[in-house]
Amino acid sequence: MLPRSTIRLATRGKAPVAPSSARNVIITPRHHRLYSTGTRTATSTLQPHGSWSRVAVLAGLGVASWAVWQSSPAATPLRADASTALPNSATSEVFVDPTTATLFPHRLTAPDGTPLRLVGTGVRTVSFLNIRVYTAAFYVSERELDALEQGTLGEDWIGFTPERLIAPHAIPSKDEQTARPNGEALIETLLEKADAAVIIIPLRNTSLAHLRDGFSRALVARMKVPRVSNEFTDSMNEATGAALVDFKGFFPARNLAKGMPLELYYSARNRDVTFQLRNEKTRSPEVLGTLRDPILARELIVSYFSDSAAPSRELVKNTAMGLARERGSPTAPAVAN
Repeated sequence: MLPRSTIRLATRGKAPVAPSSARNVIITPRHHRLYSTGTRTATSTLQPHGSWSRVAVLAGLGVASWAVWQSSPAATPLRADASTALPNSATSEVFVDPTTATLFPHRLTAPDGTPLRLVGTGVRTVSFLNIRVYTAAFYVSERELDALEQGTLGEDWIGFTPERLIAPHAIPSKDEQTARPNGEALIETLLEKADAAVIIIPLRNTSLAHLRDGFSRALVARMKVPRVSNEFTDSMNEATGAALVDFKGFFPARNLAKGMPLELYYSARNRDVTFQLRNEKTRSPEVLGTLRDPILARELIVSYFSDSAAPSRELVKNTAMGLARERGSPTAPAVAN
């Protein structure tokens, strides 16, 4: 049985207000799933219905609000029931992680207003028992995804195939004049231009301290990678150490409930990562802090695509497929019936 995992969906800024008679809309009659839209948020809950005649009436009344919500590009994750799966397609509102049934919006907006699009999802498991810890999603700024599709993102990304991100990486052909980067090095070239986000949805109750320690271990491991450590000078080492101390202070001594997201937003312009929670009652964003050391910020995101120690190989694989817009990925073109 799939674990019950949840996220909330919300819109940033001012969302269009649907008429009061058109606040509810049936998406899947079989599961009686309702989406409610308002001035700020759209949440998903499971509610029973007495008869199919009522379903038909509600569905008719909800056409207007569904159109309003579907057209909004600023959908951001808060919390939504994920016990049942919605159809996955590039035109649907959310994408369902195939392993955990966790819902992620296809689009969200970074704290600085940058529109982001979902590229891949994957589950993190630990121990030989394959205990599921969290589901993660990777987002990339829409402008750079459009450039990738048009072949204008950069020479390193021309003719991209998933094999270049999934180990063992594809070996460049002999007629290539220079070897293009693969794996984590390829993600680094992406972060030179693109904003990105990693959204973590716990599949069990956890604590911010536990997540903080995981981030810290990942950063320390990245600092030991020769390609990364060679970038440091003595003065940079001192600044990075201070940044790590500040980073550990971002996380208060409190728990993070199952299904409540922890959001990491990377800015290519500022070279930093902003950590953000959601208030469980008001659904408003709560910024924990911003990691401003450029190397630490970059490497924290790159750690999810580490050649040797990625926390979720499933996330790496699905992101590779998403960047190539392959079938079954969040970015796959809609298939006409």
